[in-house]
Amino acid sequence: MSDDNIKPSALVISADSAVVEAIIGNNTTDQQFTARETVGEVLSNTDLLEGNGIIIFDIDSAGGGVDAAIDQAIKLKQADPTQVLIMVGEKEPLSEILKSNIQPLVYRAFNKPVSPNQIFLAFKSGYALNAELVAKQAAGEDIMTVGPAENKASIDSMAASRKTNPAIYAGIGVVVLGIIAFLFLGGEDEAVAPVVVNTPQEQTTSATEDEVSTVSITNELNQQAANALLDGRYISPKGDNALEYYDQVLAIDPYDPIAYEGRKTIAESLRTSYQEYVDSADFDKALETVEALRVIEPLNLDNDTLVENLDQAIQAHVKDVQANGSAEDIAKTTAVLERIGDDKAGGGAAAALKAEQELIAKIDAALESGNLTPPSKGNAYSLVSEALKTNKISKTNSEPRVKALSASLLARANEAFEADNAEDTSKYSALVKRLNVDRKGLNELTEKVKAKQAEIAAAAADAAEGEQQAAAAVEEAKPEPPKIIPAKIISREAPRYPSRALKNEIEGWVKVRFFIDTNGKPIDVTVVESEPAKTFDDAAVKSVKKWRFSPARNQTTGLAVRSTSISTKVQFRLD
Repeated sequence: MSDDNIKPSALVISADSAVVEAIIGNNTTDQQFTARETVGEVLSNTDLLEGNGIIIFDIDSAGGGVDAAIDQAIKLKQADPTQVLIMVGEKEPLSEILKSNIQPLVYRAFNKPVSPNQIFLAFKSGYALNAELVAKQAAGEDIMTVGPAENKASIDSMAASRKTNPAIYAGIGVVVLGIIAFLFLGGEDEAVAPVVVNTPQEQTTSATEDEVSTVSITNELNQQAANALLDGRYISPKGDNALEYYDQVLAIDPYDPIAYEGRKTIAESLRTSYQEYVDSADFDKALETVEALRVIEPLNLDNDTLVENLDQAIQAHVKDVQANGSAEDIAKTTAVLERIGDDKAGGGAAAALKAEQELIAKIDAALESGNLTPPSKGNAYSLVSEALKTNKISKTNSEPRVKALSASLLARANEAFEADNAEDTSKYSALVKRLNVDRKGLNELTEKVKAKQAEIAAAAADAAEGEQQAAAAVEEAKPEPPKIIPAKIISREAPRYPSRALKNEIEGWVKVRFFIDTNGKPIDVTVVESEPAKTFDDAAVKSVKKWRFSPARNQTTGLAVRSTSISTKVQFRLD
């Protein structure tokens, strides 16, 4: 067969182009398909089975009805028993095939019209079975023998019985196989009607002691199962429930019709129980029920729908409990969801609900201890704000705690106000405003703060006015400053032209600032600005220091005084 790293192909045998197109044309995977119209084409070229894992056999391509399809199915399995056989066809002939003794050869069967998605869903487990058969064959095991352990039959013996006596298998409980066909087919809601075929009289043989013993055991187990059904012990307790008893029957006789009918009754009862569990929020029991249904009816796609519905029901219930549930309701729901576990439907909801309870406990502890505001670690305000921002707490649980926090903060703001602590008053008021649940209390505090601020402002204005009046009085009391007669220039010495500037024929100027002392001499001579910078600065300062002035004088006393600042620009030009 194929390398383990290469995905086996699938072979479609059908003369119906609609079937081939439905399967191959609707393939959205990387699956490789080969198509042939008849089984004969495949048997004449068995290389087609190399690297192939699944055969999809359209029984209409057999061309000879049910008997021909059965014979050809046996030939396909004889050619390569590792092939996993999927049959498609009309409901009635397909049902007849599944009632025959070749039923163990058929992995899956699907009614027409073909549903590609339904077939593709069977591929994963089909390839797993193919790999298992290939491995067993490679290990030297006989995979030409099929069927339950207690009732094995070889593929070759099936072929031989077809040639010698096609009626030999007809007396086996074919009612059961009608039910099996229903499980395999899907597509229609109506179950296949059980068909009872009587074995011709000449084919009957006397029962052996082992057969009598087997019948006795299965009858006893069926009776125990019936008692369990009456008591409502469908799938529990372990070791004493109807499903386990019927499974024991089928382990002995895979074709026992009573066991199949009983399992069907269990499934119907479980579906009713499932809805009751969902309605009463017993989600863990509902999930156990779905898992039991999957064991009883592994190919019933309604079971997947039940799981989806269960998940939706859990989510809806959690939202309702968060919004309206009591602490007892929340605790009960959390316990149920924890029993389900994170790997099942609702596990995430359980974690969210539990996290909410833990968060509520932290908020309540912070409120009770008076740890209300940042920067204190674990304070109520930070916990509430984060919970509301991330929707980690329901409205029902958040509202009373937000109100309690707001009331506590407002009380602290009023206390700070009475203590003339404007900073804390403002801080607590701002937090109350953000919580936005006690507008009346906040407005009252705001009005008191405004009134206090107005009072403080009026007092400050009165104080400022008094200070202005006092300053004005002092100003009026000051004597008038004396009038000063400015200093006047007496002599001005021209500056000496720097030799370097003269040599390079550079002209410029220097702006200087200075004062005149009481002797008429310039003092504190400083350069304010020059062009070009630094070239004429020293020459200008030296020149100004040699200037002489009549000093500035007090007009009232006639005494000489230091002058105010004088600025002048000294020019350096080449004439």
